[in-house]
Amino acid sequence: MKILFLLPNNILGGAEQYLKMVAEHYKSEDVEIVFFRKLESSLWENLNTYTNQKYMSSKNETIGILKYFFKILFKRNSYDYIFTSHVSVNAFVGIMLSLNILKTQKFIARESTTVFTRFTGIKLAKYEFLYEFGYRKIDLLICQTELMKNQLIEYFPKINKRTIVEEIPNPIDKSQIEFMSKGEAKIKLPKEYLVSAGRLIQLKGFDLLINSLAKLKASYPDLKLLILGKGNLKETLKLQAESLGLKNDVVFVGHVSNVYPYFKNAQACVVSSRIEGFPNVLLQMMSQNNNVISTTCAGGIDKIPNITTVEVDNAEKLYNGILKVLENPINSTQNIHKEFLNKRDISSFIKRINEIITPEKVDITN
Repeated sequence: MKILFLLPNNILGGAEQYLKMVAEHYKSEDVEIVFFRKLESSLWENLNTYTNQKYMSSKNETIGILKYFFKILFKRNSYDYIFTSHVSVNAFVGIMLSLNILKTQKFIARESTTVFTRFTGIKLAKYEFLYEFGYRKIDLLICQTELMKNQLIEYFPKINKRTIVEEIPNPIDKSQIEFMSKGEAKIKLPKEYLVSAGRLIQLKGFDLLINSLAKLKASYPDLKLLILGKGNLKETLKLQAESLGLKNDVVFVGHVSNVYPYFKNAQACVVSSRIEGFPNVLLQMMSQNNNVISTTCAGGIDKIPNITTVEVDNAEKLYNGILKVLENPINSTQNIHKEFLNKRDISSFIKRINEIITPEKVDITN
């Protein structure tokens, strides 16, 4: 099969990790990956041997989109499957399909966030335009949670008449996780630490986590906080930590290509987000550590067994949740999340897609 993946850039946030996982699953097929902008140098290198990767621009995504548009304008490239996972890219591909500039047997798009509850004003109007004119040609639109699906249909009811909208929970690649969990952290890990990961932006709630650490220090004076990731709030968060006397206790590790050794050795792993489509990092944490705390930042998190959930945007509740876990840790060597995670294996995820879009055909999950 000939399969196309399109992404805004080559960073590895949740949406990009999902597309990379699907691309790796189809490694025996003819896989083409197009990035509209190149931001990092090595995050997708391990796919080089079995995928054809193209970078349209090193400057910005708009230039990359324009370059790609003119590159394919008269070629009428045709694919068996096209996969995307960003609203703007979903819409761009939909418009190209409507204009017959691109062709595909099946266009499989995924919602990466709940835009109708996350944005307002001009930004929301822009997204409404993209949904109206760009989502017409999607064969299957994947929502990560039932809440995300219901919100989408509530705010944009036309989508339910145009395409198949299905809740399919985020997948994991068990073999890849097992391999990467054997790696080592790139820094010397503290004896006692909490860990969190994500872009350093307001929605991730790292400010709440730093405030929680300040209170936890009274009972756990040696406790550190490792934050994996980078973003435009780094200096603001550093100043916050310094103002609370935590200059040497909050460690901004930066981007980490292998998060699993950090999660495995932590006293607890924390998701402090205010809102998410669904945090893939939560599944990564659960694969390594029995002691996981998460805000209810996405639909379905409150139904996940054996994790501690707390109210969003509430530093006091977050502090209490972390304290509860630190005082009563689960030290078993057996992963108590294993059964839950087994249901999200990438092979099962692809099988579910094929059941929806090609129910009459033989399964092609490799």
